[in-house]
Amino acid sequence: MKSQKLILLITFYIYHFITTAQENKGSFFNQVTLRKSFQSKNDKAEPAIITYSNPKEKEASWLINGAVGINVLPKTKKVLTLSPYIEYHRNTLIDKEQDNFQTGLALEWQTSDISTNGWTPVLISSIKYNNDNIKDISSFQGNIYFTPLFKGKALEAKYFWLPNTTVNFGKLFQFVYTPYLGLENENRISTEENIDEGNIYRGYFRISSNILLFPINEKLKNRFEFNVDWQYRYNFSENIQSLNTSEHQYFTTSFNYIFFKTDDDKKSAKIGLDYVNGENPTKNFEEQSFYVISLKIKL
Repeated sequence: MKSQKLILLITFYIYHFITTAQENKGSFFNQVTLRKSFQSKNDKAEPAIITYSNPKEKEASWLINGAVGINVLPKTKKVLTLSPYIEYHRNTLIDKEQDNFQTGLALEWQTSDISTNGWTPVLISSIKYNNDNIKDISSFQGNIYFTPLFKGKALEAKYFWLPNTTVNFGKLFQFVYTPYLGLENENRISTEENIDEGNIYRGYFRISSNILLFPINEKLKNRFEFNVDWQYRYNFSENIQSLNTSEHQYFTTSFNYIFFKTDDDKKSAKIGLDYVNGENPTKNFEEQSFYVISLKIKL
């Protein structure tokens, strides 16, 4: 009964937040963002995920992947956001449970004027405190990612190869992909076991893509989408005895039904079926695979 009340409370809070933000455009609410994490470009951010299971005569299980941040530079003339944030990842539905808390400062900076240059680098960076409650490891982490942004090409399909460029393939689907290249570091400040102590420096490459189905159909547009995300990390320097691999791959694909979406795509609510395989050491997600149906919210 307590768990059911908690689900209702979360649902009511999300609904209240969405409606209040819509009624107070330009207010403090539009400086707050709810998303899955701060590892993506702002306009390509994945929604926060919530799943709850309470089987008869068994313990309840949770999947929560969410981050809340506040942009403290809403009035800057530059294309720049700076957001203190907290992030939490909890998954008891899988064999190797995840219980990870992070808090830090996230930056996204479009470094030049795209209207005069035709394209611009976009830098995404964060510094954060990370706590793995499963292995009892605390660390400071940092990252800097780069992705190129090009001037709009009027949705013409011939420009599909350009990163961060949305194109239409007839009436069937709309496509966009985003590559990332960067560096990550992890400096552990507290560990339960001595073999877990040390520092890690990683190279990072990622490609995420979105396919929106039936983009010009009045009844079906903005209703169904297919996402693919592949991440690769390589430890080029580390001194931790417990590590037994230098390569880390993470793959996820999802099919979503969108039941709420604003015109600028900054806010949305979805139900999705996801497949996840691999590992993400920045969020203490260990090597494994699973399917899950989730409620997904982005604000």
